[in-house]
Amino acid sequence: MKTLYLRLLYFLISVNSLQANIDINDIKDDMYHEIVDVRNKYLTIKNNLLSPFNKANLSYDYCLDSLKFLSERLEIKRQAMFTLIKDIDLAYDDICLIDELNSNSILLHNIINSFGGVYHSYLFLINPSFSFDEYIAGMEALFQLEKNIPYLDDN
Repeated sequence: MKTLYLRLLYFLISVNSLQANIDINDIKDDMYHEIVDVRNKYLTIKNNLLSPFNKANLSYDYCLDSLKFLSERLEIKRQAMFTLIKDIDLAYDDICLIDELNSNSILLHNIINSFGGVYHSYLFLINPSFSFDEYIAGMEALFQLEKNIPYLDDN
C-alpha cells in the first residue's frame, strides 16, 4: 500500500510540475531526458551486478529494487506525458516524436524488466527449476533488446 501511495504521489508531482506551463517542447524534452537518465542508471546497475569486482560489497536486493523502481518511474513518466498532451493540438512532427519517445520508453521498460527477471530467476536465487539453458535464452533475448537501447549514441 505504501509503494502505491508513493507512486501516486510521484505521478501527481510529475504532472503538476509540468502542468503549470504546458509547452509541448518541454514535455518532449522532459521525456527524452527521463529516458536517457533511466537508461544510464540501468546500465550502471547492470554493470555493477555483472562485474566480477563488485561481488563482495554489492547488495543484490538493493540492485533488484533499484531496477524495479527505475521501471516504475519510467512508466509513470510515460503515462504523465500522455496525460499532459491530451488537450494539446499536436503537429505531425510532434506526434511522430511522441510516438518515438513512447516506443523507446516501452523498450527500455522491457529491457529493465527482462534483466531483472533473468537475474532474479537465475543468478540471485540460483533457482534449480530455471536451467542454465533458460538463463542463456533469457540473456540472448535481453542482448537482442539491448541492441536497440534508446539514445545510446546521443551522449
